[in-house]
Amino acid sequence: QDINSLKDEVLRLPPNIKDRLADLMGKRGLITDQNIKSIVHDKLRVLELTECDITDDGLVYVTVCKQLRKLDLNATKGDRHDITPAAIILISESCRQLHTVYLRRCLSMTDQAVISLANNCMVLTALNVGGCVELTDLSLSALGGKCKRLKHLNVSNTKITDAGVLALVQDSVSTTLEELHMNHCLHITDEAIEAVVAFCPCITILLFHGCPQLTERSRMALGELLQNKRVKQVTWTIY
Repeated sequence: QDINSLKDEVLRLPPNIKDRLADLMGKRGLITDQNIKSIVHDKLRVLELTECDITDDGLVYVTVCKQLRKLDLNATKGDRHDITPAAIILISESCRQLHTVYLRRCLSMTDQAVISLANNCMVLTALNVGGCVELTDLSLSALGGKCKRLKHLNVSNTKITDAGVLALVQDSVSTTLEELHMNHCLHITDEAIEAVVAFCPCITILLFHGCPQLTERSRMALGELLQNKRVKQVTWTIY
């Protein structure tokens, strides 16, 4: 069971076996900084690390995965502090086929990491940076201007404002965005909700509970959205 003692043997395994091993070990939280180098390879497409204790030291080896499509680093055991923007920038510059990136509650994330993903991963369709508390409107502006295929976005519990939401939905993302989470964003107002409803005809999931500056205007704006039979989920709090 000690995979670290078998690193050399694992390194020699064929890619299809490594894929299955990476999936199994990732789900069990067994991938670490010490063994990840032996597991990843240049044809790996999915890397689930949400249960794993991994840091920048291990993530540097992910840069060999040129065909990587999905990277899941969501924090499930608590907040992550040991994954920094430097690692995400390196990965985004090397793994340009990424279409799904999950970084929920990676507290060290900054706008620079999101901007790098937007600039380098042109096929990005899903991004979860909920709980990355240092993110600002700069991230939304970059995503709106660069990510023409973005469908799913979670920016809950960040520092975004109306200006960032407007920058996001008034660009090409307006025609692709289907799901937007903005829960506990303290600085957005009714204008942000009205903009999403007005500019995003494909939106089917819109979550914005716990935003203290929202008023009855937001509920009224939702009336138009709720007439769309394609809507799957809407949650809100009106103050």
